[in-house]
Amino acid sequence: MVYRFKIWFENQEDIIRWIDAKPSTTFIDFHNAIQDAIGFDKKELASFYVSDAKWKRLFEIMLEDMSDNEGSEDEIPVVLMHNAKLREYVNDPHQRFIYVTDYLANWTLNIELLSIADSDPKLTYPNLFKSEGKAPRQREDSKFKLLDDNEFDALAAKILATKGIKNELTAELSELEVDEDDSDDEDEDELGFKSYGDSTDEMDMDGFVEDKQP
Repeated sequence: MVYRFKIWFENQEDIIRWIDAKPSTTFIDFHNAIQDAIGFDKKELASFYVSDAKWKRLFEIMLEDMSDNEGSEDEIPVVLMHNAKLREYVNDPHQRFIYVTDYLANWTLNIELLSIADSDPKLTYPNLFKSEGKAPRQREDSKFKLLDDNEFDALAAKILATKGIKNELTAELSELEVDEDDSDDEDEDELGFKSYGDSTDEMDMDGFVEDKQP
C-alpha cells in the first residue's frame, strides 16, 4: 500500500503537490521527493515536524543534527530523516506534518495524509501523483524574482523620484551653461579687444595710445 499526501505552501494554498509514498519510505526520501516536486535544489537544511490537527508542531525530524545540548541532562533525543520512516509517525487517518526548508527564507509547507491506496508495481516511490500551480523561485535574490503589488509600487515610486532628480539636474546644468556663455562675452567686452576693433594695433605695450603728430 501507499500513503497519498497533499502538500501545499503555507501562504500559497493554490500551489499543491500530491505525493504517494510507501510506509517504509524514509523521511530523507520524502524530503528529496518534495524538493523535486517544487523545483528546489536540495542544498538547504530542512526539517519535518509532526503536527496535531491544529497544525501545532509537536516533534522535529531533522535533516542534520543541529542540536547543541550534547552531554546535557535535559538533552532532547534527535531524530534524523535518514533514520525515520513514515509508518513510525503516521498515527492518524489524516496525519499532518509541517515541512520547513531553507531556514533563512523559511519556506513552509503543510502536509496532510489524504488516503491509503494500493501501490502500483510499475511505479517507483515516492511518486509525484499530481501537481497544481507553479512553485515560487527558491532564491529570494534571483534577478527574475516576481514582485508583489507593494514591492512593485515602491520600485515604481523610486524610479519616478530618480527620474525627477535627473531632470532637475539637467535643467540646472543647462542654466549654468547659459550663464557661462554670457560671462565669457562680458569678459571679452571688459578687456576691450572687441570694442576697439582695429585700433588695438595702435596701442603700445603699456596700453597707451601713441600720440600722433600732424
